[in-house]
Amino acid sequence: MFFEDLKGKHIHFVGINGVGVNALAKYCIDAGATVSGSDRKLGDFCKYFAEHGCKIVEGSDISLVEGADAVVFTSAIDDSNIELLHAREIGVATFERHEFLSLVSKNFDKVVGIAGSHGKTTVTAMVAHILKTANKNFVAMIGGDAINLSNYVNNMSGGGKKFFVTEACEYRRHMLALDPSVAVLLNTDWDHPDSYPTRESIEEAFAEFLKKAKTKVFASGNSVTVENENEKATFEYEDKLGETRVFFDREYTGTFCDMRGEYQKKNALFALATAYALGVQPRYALKALKTFAGVKRRFEKAGEIDGVPVVFDFAHHPTEIKNLLERAKGFGKILAVFQPHTYSRTKAYMTEFADVFAMKSNNIGTLIILPTYAAREQKDEANDSDALAGRIMSKNAELNVYLAKDNMSSVEFVKMLAKSCDIVLFVGAGDIYDLKSCFDMQK
Repeated sequence: MFFEDLKGKHIHFVGINGVGVNALAKYCIDAGATVSGSDRKLGDFCKYFAEHGCKIVEGSDISLVEGADAVVFTSAIDDSNIELLHAREIGVATFERHEFLSLVSKNFDKVVGIAGSHGKTTVTAMVAHILKTANKNFVAMIGGDAINLSNYVNNMSGGGKKFFVTEACEYRRHMLALDPSVAVLLNTDWDHPDSYPTRESIEEAFAEFLKKAKTKVFASGNSVTVENENEKATFEYEDKLGETRVFFDREYTGTFCDMRGEYQKKNALFALATAYALGVQPRYALKALKTFAGVKRRFEKAGEIDGVPVVFDFAHHPTEIKNLLERAKGFGKILAVFQPHTYSRTKAYMTEFADVFAMKSNNIGTLIILPTYAAREQKDEANDSDALAGRIMSKNAELNVYLAKDNMSSVEFVKMLAKSCDIVLFVGAGDIYDLKSCFDMQK
């Protein structure tokens, strides 16, 4: 099969600016393939390809498909895409991202799949950072832009077994295409209601994923367990006297450095446990984590307005938002700007979103709600931003809730209100992050 040796092959990527497809394209370049690609909008992730002489176009160009050995496409692309249609018409093999990811992974000695409803990107980035510090022989596919790592890490210059570390996305059960040697399951909250009609259906899919691996890493209460046929090891932490102490099999190992938020500490435990499953001793991994710089869009500070920090976060599920607000309220009063992500998610979790934002203990003084980011969906007025705002106000009439007509209109409003709060949060998984440039170098 062509994917066993990519050298000299031509692989075309549709949706090449998407973080997952983009990382696979970078891997193909490293493997000696010729890469071309297209996307409706090109961004910073695509600068890499220009440096390597790849033909990348904004929009579509069916001529790039001709002569290709394979076409790889993102899940956001539908069957009407002209490049995809042309590839199938002329007999070029086509693979959705998760299918090609699975094929690539088969070239490695151990495959690590990191799954769960929340935290995948952060934990994958943490594991990659630890492995790189330990100079392990690995490739990592990170579902976000990790600071100092980006979305793709190739550290194959080291010796020893070859590890492939990747996020295992639950969308449409894509994670089940992988055959992991190490399956990491962070949590099992109900998400992607367009793919999973019930909470039970997503839990069943996660359970199926976990069963595929000989080595399993999973939460057990407040601890994280590594289990295989030979051993069962446990990682835990406790907050005591102003520091977070870490324990491996009940033996004190060290402390977390500046790890805020319970969810972030749990992420770090998972990273330690996963690294241990790959042969990195806990004390070394813990030391490596002290230099982990984080991931963009995960509590990322963009700038300040008159001394008030402006932070962007990817949170788009009620549980993620609850965790984010718990972390942020330590700064004081919060001004939150939220962009709902998809109508189906808003509909499925309308009550939960309203409960989280309306909760007085979250310390939100002002909430601005942007128009819903539709992604692949059609407008649903019954479950749009207006409906969510109304539900929130019905639960907390004292909260100042505003609706923005578009993303940019929220910026001047935020600058005007910033002095009334202690931290500004821009929250959401859609194009709200484009507003970050309004605060970069801000002052």
